[in-house]
Amino acid sequence: MNVLRTLTIVALCAGLLAACSKSVPDAPSAVQAVSLQQEWIPYSGYAGEVAASRRFAAKNGLQLTVVAGSEQVDPIKLVLAGTAKFGVVGGDLLVAAIAKGAPLVAIGVVNEQSPTVFLVDAQSHIRTPRDFVGQKVGILPGTNTERIYQLMMQRAGIDRATVQEIPVPFDLQTFLLKQYAVRPAFIFDEPVSLEQKKVAYRIIKPEGVAFLGTVYFTTRDTLTRERPTVVRLLKSLVQGWQFALHAPNDAVADLAASFPEIDRARESRALELGLPYFAGAAGKPLQCNDAAWKTMISGLEELKVIAPQSVTLDQVWAPAALQDAYNQLAQESKP
Repeated sequence: MNVLRTLTIVALCAGLLAACSKSVPDAPSAVQAVSLQQEWIPYSGYAGEVAASRRFAAKNGLQLTVVAGSEQVDPIKLVLAGTAKFGVVGGDLLVAAIAKGAPLVAIGVVNEQSPTVFLVDAQSHIRTPRDFVGQKVGILPGTNTERIYQLMMQRAGIDRATVQEIPVPFDLQTFLLKQYAVRPAFIFDEPVSLEQKKVAYRIIKPEGVAFLGTVYFTTRDTLTRERPTVVRLLKSLVQGWQFALHAPNDAVADLAASFPEIDRARESRALELGLPYFAGAAGKPLQCNDAAWKTMISGLEELKVIAPQSVTLDQVWAPAALQDAYNQLAQESKP
């Protein structure tokens, strides 16, 4: 009798424990800290990342830190060294590094179209790259703008020996002093500074060149070993850019809260000009068509920045994790 009673009590207790375990939700997993190393100083191009860090990352199990860059910062070196797991860099620079053997890969695209343009004084007769002949043209060595300029001139059949190329600083003062006639720029950066100074200018867009702008990247090892983290990061970034695109004023307020040193009015105007460049392929932030990558790789081969067939699309672009992020967002949006 005592044995039967004991077995009955054990069975009841087991049932209660099972019921309790079903009614108590799983404990949330620990929040994981990740950093995103930027290439440049804080500006409107941070808007989506800052929104991701302040509004969405925690919901996705991440503590996201956006680390400011500078003229001296090389995100590729920092990610390779393990100082940061994720970085932001020009797509052409990433492809060139991979062609040299760097075990890196792009996981999302910030600008499917490079925002590179060229600025001239509004009164200048210069209207196309063919008018660069005989002029002083500013060059920003080692940047996305330099390679776009080189390819544009090459495809236009213009001998660069007929142009006086001058390395210039990022600061606009030398352009304002008319030390050269043509200034490389990003459409949502330098033009805003000129507007603030009430300087009239004309934009010349690069002819015959299609390059990507900046991209998100990580190591191959991180993508393989920490794929869930990669997906959570991309999910947060997609949400951040969607927010910035639909609520730019709030996104700039977030940016100012994280980086008080910015000029809020300037970055509001910059984001306004930059919105089409952050929208992504088919209006989906971070997405990019394979053809855009292939076109840029072909351009880098043409410039002999990389050897022919030294990289393949699969080596430089891994969109599967981004697609997983979009699938999760679609699932969550279902009623």
